[in-house]
Amino acid sequence: KDMGTADAWVPRDPRIMRLTGRHPLNCEPPMADLMEAGFITPPAIHYVRNHGAAPKIRWEDHRLTINGLVERPTTFTMDELLALPQVTLPVTLVCAGNRRKEENMLKKSIGFNWGPCAVSTSYWTGVRLRDLLLHVGAKGPKEGGGKYVCLCGPKGELPKGDD
Repeated sequence: KDMGTADAWVPRDPRIMRLTGRHPLNCEPPMADLMEAGFITPPAIHYVRNHGAAPKIRWEDHRLTINGLVERPTTFTMDELLALPQVTLPVTLVCAGNRRKEENMLKKSIGFNWGPCAVSTSYWTGVRLRDLLLHVGAKGPKEGGGKYVCLCGPKGELPKGDD
């Protein structure tokens, strides 16, 4: 089912079920495997939700730029991010469309048919966004700075709509 798709290169466990045809890759594990895994979902069966193709990025080339209402606009390499203080937290992610298949049986929505397994709990490690913002001198609204953070991904990746 993945042959010839834009994301066929992404390694995945054969147990996860592709839900959206050719593009993009959206999948969930079988309920029995998810339940057997217990509280922490193994990475191999973590549900996947995409709106576009999975970008082919290389560690040594990828950059994160923080700019806007900050004192020190900065572009980080992945190694520079890795050198900053890290935290590891258990985080549960749930797709808003979880169990939409049942909803669609009553009244068709614009979303595709997720089953009940678009939920995963994993340990995530990285730099807190708050710490990155403090590192570049971001100020909150009370200090005359920003109120929101806008996150942008690669250009030209979404099959429909604006980047």
